Amino acid sequence: NLAEAVWNTLELYGLKDRIMGVVCDNATNNDTLLESLENRCAAEGIEFSHKKARIRCLPHIVHLSAMRLLEGIGAIKPDSRRGESAYQDSVTAPIDREYDDNAALLDEAEEDSEQFPALQGVLFAVDKLRKIVRSVRSSLQRRKAWLAEVTMSLKKTENALNQVALMLILDVKTRWSSTHQMLRKYSVIICD
Repeated sequence: NLAEAVWNTLELYGLKDRIMGVVCDNATNNDTLLESLENRCAAEGIEFSHKKARIRCLPHIVHLSAMRLLEGIGAIKPDSRRGESAYQDSVTAPIDREYDDNAALLDEAEEDSEQFPALQGVLFAVDKLRKIVRSVRSSLQRRKAWLAEVTMSLKKTENALNQVALMLILDVKTRWSSTHQMLRKYSVIICD
């Protein structure tokens, strides 16, 4: 239980009566955490209001707003009501063109190339990288083969002793800047 762990930590360091606010994202489990903390504080005569103490994480709110903006301009597909996300498929998703969600969009974009041509290229590249990462990470054998290939490539470079073979990472919609991290990790592995 998250609330119990937080409460035990507050007790351990003598901070129970010093809580002024708690910064957290919008997850509902944080609502439960803060309500539980309020109940525990009330039981010990400590003034604490879960509504007043909750401080929403600004980067998380900015990320959610940016995602809505990207959905609004058509840069990413909005999530469906069923909870499935077009943003990130399962690890075992096929990588052929016939299964490519953006293939039809790109075919349409070829017909109407004047509408956001640079954006279409970027979206295509990011989507392609996601498929490569999913493919590499889809099994232990593929991960080992990737690391072996990168290690072999590193041995051919001058400063191979200073470099370590890195695994590709896949971006996650709920983590702001994870697409940037995915792209950066890829560029570090491929370009260095």
